[in-house]
Amino acid sequence: MGGLYHPHRHPVSSSSNPLAEYQRSSSARGLPPCGQSSGAGCIRGRTPPPMIRPGVARVTEPSWAETLGRLDTLLVQVCHLEEARASKLRGEEEGGWDAVRTTVRAPVSELAFTASLPEAPLLGTSPPLPFARLRASLRLEAVEEEALLLLLAAHLEPRYPRLFAVLQDDTAQGWNVERLLVTVLGRTPARLQRLLASLTESGLLVGGGLLQTGLGAFPPMLRPVDLAPEVRDALLELPRPSVLGDMSLEWHGVEPLRLPERGASGSFAVVHGEGERLGVALGFAADAGVPLVVARWAGGLEQAFAARALWRMASVRGALLAVDLAGCERGVALSVTGTLSRLCQQFGGRALVLCDSAQPVAVAHHEAPALAFTERRALWREEALARGLALAEADAGRLASSFRGGLQELRRVFDAAPGGDADALRGAAARWVQVPLRHGYRLETSRTFADLVVRDTTREALERLLFYVAQRDRVAEERGLLQRFRLHTGPVALFSGRSGTGKTLAAEVIAHAVGRPLYVIDLSRLVSKYVGETEKNIDEVLSHGERAGAVLFFDEADSLFSARTEVSNANDRFANLEVGFLLQRIERHDGLIILATNLQTAIDEAFLRRFHARIEFPFPEVDERRRIWELMLPDGVPRTGTLDLAGLAQRHRLSGGDIRNAALKGIFLAEQAGAPLCQEHLERAVALELYELGRLSRRAEAESPGDAGTRLRRVAEVFQEALDTQLRQHFLKEIHILHGSPTREALAGKRPAVSLALYRLAVTQSGALRLGLIVSAWSNRAEEEHELLGVLHGLLTRGLPHELDGRKVTPRVQESYDFDLLHRFWSSHGHPIRASLVLDVEMT
Repeated sequence: MGGLYHPHRHPVSSSSNPLAEYQRSSSARGLPPCGQSSGAGCIRGRTPPPMIRPGVARVTEPSWAETLGRLDTLLVQVCHLEEARASKLRGEEEGGWDAVRTTVRAPVSELAFTASLPEAPLLGTSPPLPFARLRASLRLEAVEEEALLLLLAAHLEPRYPRLFAVLQDDTAQGWNVERLLVTVLGRTPARLQRLLASLTESGLLVGGGLLQTGLGAFPPMLRPVDLAPEVRDALLELPRPSVLGDMSLEWHGVEPLRLPERGASGSFAVVHGEGERLGVALGFAADAGVPLVVARWAGGLEQAFAARALWRMASVRGALLAVDLAGCERGVALSVTGTLSRLCQQFGGRALVLCDSAQPVAVAHHEAPALAFTERRALWREEALARGLALAEADAGRLASSFRGGLQELRRVFDAAPGGDADALRGAAARWVQVPLRHGYRLETSRTFADLVVRDTTREALERLLFYVAQRDRVAEERGLLQRFRLHTGPVALFSGRSGTGKTLAAEVIAHAVGRPLYVIDLSRLVSKYVGETEKNIDEVLSHGERAGAVLFFDEADSLFSARTEVSNANDRFANLEVGFLLQRIERHDGLIILATNLQTAIDEAFLRRFHARIEFPFPEVDERRRIWELMLPDGVPRTGTLDLAGLAQRHRLSGGDIRNAALKGIFLAEQAGAPLCQEHLERAVALELYELGRLSRRAEAESPGDAGTRLRRVAEVFQEALDTQLRQHFLKEIHILHGSPTREALAGKRPAVSLALYRLAVTQSGALRLGLIVSAWSNRAEEEHELLGVLHGLLTRGLPHELDGRKVTPRVQESYDFDLLHRFWSSHGHPIRASLVLDVEMT
């Protein structure tokens, strides 16, 4: 073949004959040379040996034998033609200048094409099963099928690669190039045109990714080509893959017994909604009579490349592809949808995308409606019965309320919980649900109500919220409440209280009790400076949380759900748009949302009526602080002596978070000293915590129980505890106690409130302490201030202690007010004169 001319080939030197080299090599291995046949059968009359790839069955089926036999016949004829043309181009029948002129006189059409080769397709009407799947899935031309068969032959029989190297005039490269396909298959102008078109970026072989090509620039016809790994494995009938890149694959169904002949029409659709999207996909696969492969999308690969690889893998195996895009960003979902839609429309194949919402693409859309509570409960009981497990109706109802997946997801939960009891199923369901939230993180929940120390009113409110979440669906359907109430969304709960009072811990307790995952939303990643991005992020978070049935926890929510303001600039307008969007979007959300704030009054009032529960977390009282200290010092901590935890709770007004930090400091102080924990460690830990909080913390050597400052502080703390206790007996809502000047800043977010402002202090020679206080009531409504002030008058005259630390205390409310005193006091604080009580206290 040396010197062979071809319109797409470079001539090689005539000093060597690659065909002769191949024939010598074949003879040395005991193989018949090209052009000879030892009888009927494939590969010049020989039954093909086993496939060389491990784990692949022997090619002994009649369809394979016939197909490879036709390929061998074609290759022998191509070898004859190439050898004859090489001989003509070398001028072996002429001499001198006539031989030289022969190399340029031969017409191109005579050298490039021939009409002697048969046009009958190599694969015939009954191809091997892998190619039958291809015909049923893709719109393949005959020459494209033959190109795949030609490249597959190198993976079936070790003699083919050597022959291919000769036919492409390259015995040293070690890989196949486009010249091989043109030499063997492009023998007529029409076939060559179809082949070259398929080898372009818009053609099926290269554009569809069935062939992988070399990267970079190559001379004409020397670009390396080979079967894509997914195509090669499918044609070699290797087992179905379980992963592709970073994506896990799930196969459903078996191979169909009969396949259509050729020319499958591509089909693509979007399946969206809150229901069982996988069940809809299984229905499509059953109707088409093909297996289903479900790919869980992962973001490791470039989107278009990964989508094309999935489409290719499913198409060559004759399967329906379903790409689960749950939790993906909108841009990713749109890119994958567009890529798969274009491939199916252009080349064939069947594909679906499973996503949360409809896509802005002109394709068929199918909605998967959400299953009602009674349907989900019935599914749980039926699946348990089918597995021989006992699942009570109440347990099935709680599972159905917490876990909103369909039948396929439900079966995965049963598989992950072999025991099958209700607790194991709830744990498996919580582990199975994974929400790829970009704007938050999952918080593991293991706390129970035993770990939560709050007021009785707060605990009762949490229990009511828990019952509503667990039983809403059942009560709504059984009692017919949906006709009067909008119970298919929510609930939304507002946790308000000062920092460290247990709001986050309560969210953990609720999520653990209802058996749902808890996701803490990071507002710094949620809010964007770009117009429209914040709304898009909020919608994404709520959609993903709704799909997974997760509990969404927004901490410091007042920064996002703040009150709307009068529009004075563009920033105000867009801020109000964000709040308005939240008002609409939160009403459509079906799932538990918990908002935590230190300033309830900063929340937009339009939100308040949308909250199903508004739960306050008051500052802990003495007894509650003692119980928190006990919880923070577990039994595994060695102790010496008796720890006065009640005294710590009485002397130091700390929140639960502060007590947790102080207890941890005390434990490590003891460990650092190499001694058991004692009272001294705890006292020092409290002093360090106060110091780090920026609060007054006395040195141990300077502490004096008779100090006027200590006594004055004790009076203030005891009066506050007494007012807290007695006001709680009158009102359900916490009444904030403010010490000092009642400025607008001090009152922000703390109404209703009682202010205790010290206006006079004296210490007599005998050591008696005399002080005067102005007591005021504060609320957002005037009539509530009047009511609160009247209650305060009775408490101050009858409810305050008359002894403190062994000293007599005499509190007395003045019945005649000094107008000048009140005028000077309130004007100095920027307020008009307010109705107030003047309290004189003497401690002897």
